[in-house]
Amino acid sequence: MFNTVRRMTDTKLTLLPLSKVTFRVGYSQNVFQGPSQSPSGYQVAGSYDLLLQEYQRNSTDDWTGSVEWKPVSRTRLTYEEQVTHYKGDSSFSMAPQYFNLQEADGNRVAVLQNYDNPINKPVGITCNAGVGAASIYPAQTPNGLPIVDPACNVITSYSRSQPTREIFPTEIFRLQSSSIKNVTMNGNVRYTYANTSLPNYYDDFQGLAGTSREITYAGNARANREAIAADYGVTWQALKKLSISDQIDYSNVHQPGVANITSLTTVTSATPNINSATLTPTVINTPINPATDKPTSTFEGSPSVATPQFDFFGQKFITNNLTAAYDLTDRTTFTLTYHYQQHTIGEGAANTTGYLSGISNYTINENGGTFGINVQPANNWNINGSVEVLYADNVLTPVAPRELQHYRIHTTYRPKTWATFSGAYNDLERHNNTNNTGTASVDGPLQHVDHSRIVSLNADLMPNEHYGFDISYAYSDVYTATNICFLGQAASTTIPGAATLTGTACPSPAPRTGSGAPYNFGPAKDFMNAPTQYASVALALSPIDKFHANIGYRLNLVNGSRFFNDPRDVNGSLVSNYQTPFVNLSYAMRKNLIWKGEYNYFGYGEGGPSGAQYCNTSSTLPTLTSPALVVPCSTLPNTAMSGPAYGFTAPRNFHANNITVGAHYEF
Repeated sequence: MFNTVRRMTDTKLTLLPLSKVTFRVGYSQNVFQGPSQSPSGYQVAGSYDLLLQEYQRNSTDDWTGSVEWKPVSRTRLTYEEQVTHYKGDSSFSMAPQYFNLQEADGNRVAVLQNYDNPINKPVGITCNAGVGAASIYPAQTPNGLPIVDPACNVITSYSRSQPTREIFPTEIFRLQSSSIKNVTMNGNVRYTYANTSLPNYYDDFQGLAGTSREITYAGNARANREAIAADYGVTWQALKKLSISDQIDYSNVHQPGVANITSLTTVTSATPNINSATLTPTVINTPINPATDKPTSTFEGSPSVATPQFDFFGQKFITNNLTAAYDLTDRTTFTLTYHYQQHTIGEGAANTTGYLSGISNYTINENGGTFGINVQPANNWNINGSVEVLYADNVLTPVAPRELQHYRIHTTYRPKTWATFSGAYNDLERHNNTNNTGTASVDGPLQHVDHSRIVSLNADLMPNEHYGFDISYAYSDVYTATNICFLGQAASTTIPGAATLTGTACPSPAPRTGSGAPYNFGPAKDFMNAPTQYASVALALSPIDKFHANIGYRLNLVNGSRFFNDPRDVNGSLVSNYQTPFVNLSYAMRKNLIWKGEYNYFGYGEGGPSGAQYCNTSSTLPTLTSPALVVPCSTLPNTAMSGPAYGFTAPRNFHANNITVGAHYEF
């Protein structure tokens, strides 16, 4: 739920725009505020996915100022300052609709996800409905709500605030010049030193979670972002038909930060009885929890109490593209580009200064080239295309490409002034056939491949002002696959369609060891394929000047598949269709009044049998001595192959008929 408002202000001023020196200033503000409701996203007193009521109040102020100097003709130098200031003042509390129960004294409460406390809960009490409590405690309904048993885990209030401030200044120097004969150039240098701070983090829970009556966290966090970047491009018209250009880009970013939970205060009852008058506050503000004599921990994702957690992320890019363009004839142009890029990534636990300590660096060197051609066989026919090949000696993630090929061609043909035909083909192929980060992995080569292939055709026919046609068709094939180790395969069985053992992501010859025993992992190819067809046709009609109509139909069909590791799962949207016929009309009653009407139908459906073909029948983890039996899933109950086509959920089909009427009036 959102009930928010946005207020925006934007103003700019330019002084002496035609003079040798020009000044510009500007200011803009964006304020976003109001109540909303959204999932908590992390644990609250051991319970997940609570709905929180958030009052949002976030604002951004932007200031810009620049001085532009034109020392000579066709040369411009600019210095610009940009400053962005962000204030985040959102606060959170429990969504009121959660408080659907009450305690015996009338206080409204919400039940936690782990409501059934095995220590406190009496036999036969159902906490999440209040059933059973009413038979023990007389019904008291000042709020008209069921009474919850006092031993059940509940929440009476929750609040969280995290005021955040960011200041983001950037200085920019720009150069544009074509004063030198046959040479044009442009470039810029940018520097940013930004910081963000969370001076006071506060998180408070009240209710009952086990023996805890109240849990309060306090903390702070801060981070910096230092970035310097430069771009420079120059083009030299070496000969009448030959030009040479070079584009150099440099970027270096450092982003250190630290998070700190300064204290954790808990208030607990001395006995499991919630009615006990004895409450014990415990302030935990040292790395060791005095109650357990073990290192303290807090909620998910945060550091331990009184142990600042430093972190660092940084990356550097050095890129160079050298291009030669040659006009073979007035109708034919060739381009050839050499591409080089060095990408260095640093991340890890930093020291107290935010740099260096424990940082892991990855360096990726990329080389490649692009060949392009533009041909005009006739005045009404144009063809252009390119071939790009890249190779990297390293990658950071398994699905990042070590090698890339990109093929593209596009053509446009106009046999008549009222007829245009066009077609395009685009093929992007990416592979990582070795190992992640360039080091030998215990899982072996990943053999990751993916491609995106698209072909499209279009005809636009407009013989006269009274009618016309627009017809389009496109086919795309998106595919991705990576070797994985699939737990549960029998020792002597190869899953049909899976990768072979040699060179796969599974350890060979020794099996990977699990917790306590060597488990049997089988090789498999985790993949997703989404071949899609798209077609549209539209007819434009205007029998008289006052009347216009567009009638058309659009259709999107997907017939794909993927790897299944859950026997109940189905293809879902990978086997689906989406169709949208439409009609829109307009009629000019008079010069300044136009009536309009539109009809759209939206229809979506999924279908077709899908799911895992082979299933593991064992209820325990397979081992080398006790492998699992693999059988067709269609022979087992409660699998996608023996259930409905849409799986074990409601059918994912919908349609809508939308009618819109309107009027356009000019005065």
